[in-house]
Amino acid sequence: MRETIDIGIELGNTGSAVALAEDGGARALRNNEYRDRTPSAVFMPRPGRTLVGRAARERLKASPEDAYAGFVLRLGTAGEPYRFHRAGVTRTAEQLAAEVLKSLCRDAAHERGEPPAAAVIAVPASFTPEQHDAARRAAVLAGLGEDCPLLPEPVAVALAYRADGTARRGPRMVFSLGSSGFTASLVGERDGELRLLGHAVAPHLGGGRIDRAIVDGLLAPAVVRDFGLRDFTRGSERWRTNFAKLQGAAEAAKIELSRAAEAELYVDLTLDGDEETFAYTLTRGALDDLARPSYAEAVALCRHLLAENSLLPGDVDGLLLAGGATLAPGLRELLADPRAGLGIRADQSQDPTTVVARGAALHAGTMPLPAAAPALARDEIAGLLRETRDALGRCTCLLDQAGTGAPGRLRAAVALLQETVGRLDDDLRRGGAAGWHAAAPSRTRALALLRRLRDRLAELHGALTGDAGGESRRPAPLGTGPGPGLP
Repeated sequence: MRETIDIGIELGNTGSAVALAEDGGARALRNNEYRDRTPSAVFMPRPGRTLVGRAARERLKASPEDAYAGFVLRLGTAGEPYRFHRAGVTRTAEQLAAEVLKSLCRDAAHERGEPPAAAVIAVPASFTPEQHDAARRAAVLAGLGEDCPLLPEPVAVALAYRADGTARRGPRMVFSLGSSGFTASLVGERDGELRLLGHAVAPHLGGGRIDRAIVDGLLAPAVVRDFGLRDFTRGSERWRTNFAKLQGAAEAAKIELSRAAEAELYVDLTLDGDEETFAYTLTRGALDDLARPSYAEAVALCRHLLAENSLLPGDVDGLLLAGGATLAPGLRELLADPRAGLGIRADQSQDPTTVVARGAALHAGTMPLPAAAPALARDEIAGLLRETRDALGRCTCLLDQAGTGAPGRLRAAVALLQETVGRLDDDLRRGGAAGWHAAAPSRTRALALLRRLRDRLAELHGALTGDAGGESRRPAPLGTGPGPGLP
């Protein structure tokens, strides 16, 4: 029987991954397409149908009103919900992040034969307390419960690189270059525990910027030349799908160039209703030329972070690489250069594409599983909920009998109570063993809230039957009196 969490998840803005701690190490788990990473994208083509991952990412350009990505960084921030037009529903960033987490949990369940009850979730270093809370709520929606520890991505990276047993004395620098941004971080160790010392973020410096440079600087001009399309420009609605295809081909070629000197691209483009195959040979040298400005900006940000922390490159005990874009040989050569780069030895012992998830899994292997909700506590919640529903039903019947003669304040109070009780009831029924009631603090809040609701309904019942006892016994609007809020 498992005693530790063991499952680690990277919840990334562009892509996510899941890993399993075992035999003192950690390994990335593959999704149903046998890939280590799942794009953080959601597509809803019709009511009741939700697709997550590559299939959703491929619809981002073709179906912009039914497919979305980039919502992880919007967790815990104000903003409009995401509208899925064909499905006729709206979803918040938390709900979309929960869909990604559900997909990763299914991958873990396929591997282990049972769904995980909890996971250590690695989140971006830039997350605010509000974003951490939103990530926890997304975990609850995904069925993982609210006892999922959150871990800054740079700390997860340092944990994975530390797994080789190499002794580290000074701080480490994490150089994380993903599709949607760049993050430079400093991680130190105190009393055997890794801690984030500082970080700097540049959202515009991601691998996606390099892919775009490949398309705009090389591929699109070649399409214009090969097919005589003078109006083939990125801003044209007519060519939107073709540019999305070229962007995907550029990303694939960039990955191939991490091991080869050149990559052959073959892209089927739709030109005036006909399918035409576009062919292009991309060389590593051409890629380095296009990417060098982005690399230089990332190096400058690293140097600024060091200066802010009164450190020199020689004070740093290793450069830890994370993100698929760090596989580029040109980047690694630049980083090793003490003049143009950082001159810090880059540790190349880990796969940078899955290092975050594996670091989270290593931490999960040391964390005990959350205790399941005692049956007695769950029964007590369910019993109180039944009493509250019964009392609510009696008040509703009295309101119906009173008709328009019932005071508006009483109608409003009952309506609010109906909404609150409905939410609690739905959460209890859908949550299962990993719902909010699985955590002791949430159980305590739920029990206190239900007792308060029951008492308030008794007051309302008295007011409706004329037994309220005067103005002093009138119930205050829900939320103005003492007591906890919703769990």
